[in-house]
Amino acid sequence: MNQTFKIDNQVSNSSVAIESSESEVSTRKKGRIVSRVLSPALRLWLGTQLEAVENLKVNIEGGDRQILTGKIPHVSVAADRVVYRGLHLTEVELYATGLRINIGQIIKGKPLQILESFPIFGKVKLLESDFNDSLSSPLLGNAIMDFLTPLLSSYLIEELKQPMSLSDGKVELSTSKLNLFANVVPTSYEKIPITVNTDLKLASSCELLLEKLDIQVLQEPKCSYSNNIKIDLGSDVELQELTLESGELICQGRLIVNP
Repeated sequence: MNQTFKIDNQVSNSSVAIESSESEVSTRKKGRIVSRVLSPALRLWLGTQLEAVENLKVNIEGGDRQILTGKIPHVSVAADRVVYRGLHLTEVELYATGLRINIGQIIKGKPLQILESFPIFGKVKLLESDFNDSLSSPLLGNAIMDFLTPLLSSYLIEELKQPMSLSDGKVELSTSKLNLFANVVPTSYEKIPITVNTDLKLASSCELLLEKLDIQVLQEPKCSYSNNIKIDLGSDVELQELTLESGELICQGRLIVNP
C-alpha cells in the first residue's frame, strides 16, 4: 500500500523552497524506516542540492530489510522548473537504482549522504527561456567561453591575453539549430558583440556535433568552419536522444553522479 507524504513549503536547513502543494514523497512496500526516517532525510538532501523546484515528486521503492543494508533499491524523481547550480530545467524525470547511503547515521538523525557514485537515467526538457536564464550561471557561461576562446583567437589576439566573460546572452532554438547572440567582455575592454549559429546534433553518446558553424565578431563577415566540431561530454555522460525543436531541447540518457 502506498503512502503519500506532503512536503512543507519551506525545507529546513536548505536554501530551496518547494513551491507547490502537489509536492509529495511516496513509498511502495513501505516500512517504518522508509516512511519515518529515509523519506524526510531524502527530502532534505534534495533541498540542499537544488536552488528551486516545483511539483517535486519522489518515489522510493523498498522495504526496511533492504534499506538496512545501506542501499535504496529504486528511486524516481519528477519535478518542474528546477534550478540546479544556476541551470534552469522546465521538466525533469529521473530514476536510479542501488544507491548506497549512510543508513546507520540517518537513523541517528544525521544528514543523508551518498557513499558511492551511481548512474541516473531519465529525461530533461529545457525551453529557450531556460537557456537564457542559465547563461548567467558560471557553469554554462564558463563552458561556452572555454569553447569559444580558441575559435576567437584570430579575431581577439590581444583581448584573449586576459580573462574574458560572457554577458547579455540570448539563445534562439529552432529545429536542429542553435543561435547565440552575446557580448564577450575582456577585463579592461568594452563589450565585443558576437553571434554564433550552428546545427546541433549527437555525434555519439558522449559527443555533441556542431555542423555549419558560423561565428561573427564585431559585425565583421561571418567565419564558417568547414570541419564539423565535436564536443566531448566526458565518460560520465551517455546520451540516447538529443531533440532540438522550435523553442525547446529534450535530452534523454544516463549520467554518473559522484558523491
